[in-house]
Amino acid sequence: MFFLIRVLLAPLAVIAGTLAQRRFGYAVSGLILGLPLTSLPLLWLVALQHGTAFASSMTGALLVGSIAEAVVLWLYARLTIHLSPALALVGALGAFALAAGAVNLLKLSALLAGLITAIGFAAALRWWPVTQNDNALHQERSRLWLRVTLSAVFTIVIVALAGRLGPVLAGLIDALPAMSLMMAFTTHQDHGSGASSRFLHGVTRGSFSYLAAMIVLAELLRTGNLLFAFAAALAAALVVQGSIQAHDTLMKRTRVFVPSDEMCSQSV
Repeated sequence: MFFLIRVLLAPLAVIAGTLAQRRFGYAVSGLILGLPLTSLPLLWLVALQHGTAFASSMTGALLVGSIAEAVVLWLYARLTIHLSPALALVGALGAFALAAGAVNLLKLSALLAGLITAIGFAAALRWWPVTQNDNALHQERSRLWLRVTLSAVFTIVIVALAGRLGPVLAGLIDALPAMSLMMAFTTHQDHGSGASSRFLHGVTRGSFSYLAAMIVLAELLRTGNLLFAFAAALAAALVVQGSIQAHDTLMKRTRVFVPSDEMCSQSV
């Protein structure tokens, strides 16, 4: 049952992300997938099966691996400009393996790793690669069945490996943004590099809520109060996500009102 639930989490999140992509666009879809939709349920199951100490160590490793996640999301968006979807994916996976291995050697605390990751996400958004808008679609519809299949296979492979490697290596492996990369890959194939880049930009923005949840969870799991730790982590994710949405709304209103003010001043 535990294995089945873990395998189903990723396809369900992919379905939600794909439906959001069709309804609201690539950026909003990425923002949704950046949320801890699978990480919190996964860690809850890990805590029930292996205990809070194991889950806390795994969460700390997830935060360390998130440093590599910040690198790989930006890099994949960069590679889509010059490479095919397959080569961009291979390059991103290779970069994640190298970056995750390097940061693991530093033996960072969960809190410090979270702060470094936050800086990494902010830097990635600041210097996000500029891509062209793709007007023509390579495919008429997103291949949902392919995304679900790939996410399930990806998850099965990760689960099979992680179960034998302990909490630290399991956390590093689970830090791989497998669903995001897989959806970026199929979006790149179907709609071009511009759409894929916008999707990953949304994932990066949404990852701040994931990061907040993991930091809170890593600290509170040490208390042994499982329900309080996960409730606080979920609340932290919602607060950060709400702040991002409020900021976006404010910026949109600013863009609407500023031109009209300028026109009024010119008319006077």
